[in-house]
Amino acid sequence: MNKDFIILILYLDYTSILFILGFCGLIINRRNILLMLISLEITFFASALNFVFLCTILPIFGSVVYGLLILLIVIIDTVFGLSLVLFCYRSSKVSTLNTLCANYKKNKGD
Repeated sequence: MNKDFIILILYLDYTSILFILGFCGLIINRRNILLMLISLEITFFASALNFVFLCTILPIFGSVVYGLLILLIVIIDTVFGLSLVLFCYRSSKVSTLNTLCANYKKNKGD
């Protein structure tokens, strides 16, 4: 087998494990907003790494552009998500999703 093909398979295994861990963390940690954001970042990072690793084996310039666009979306998502979490924590001193939803429903009923 070709050496580049074996390296590509190892990279894809690594990023697949990262993606599965991030997705499972997203499903399991549904109460803590910060852990949900971190898990989402791991899944985006794994998909961006797939494009970058593919570009190292195959000389496709588009995969680098896609990888950089995914990383840009991840950075914007992180900034927006953390600012929302910080705003919610400052206003109600709560960082769990269930309590925030309960407070929203209580305030909406007024």
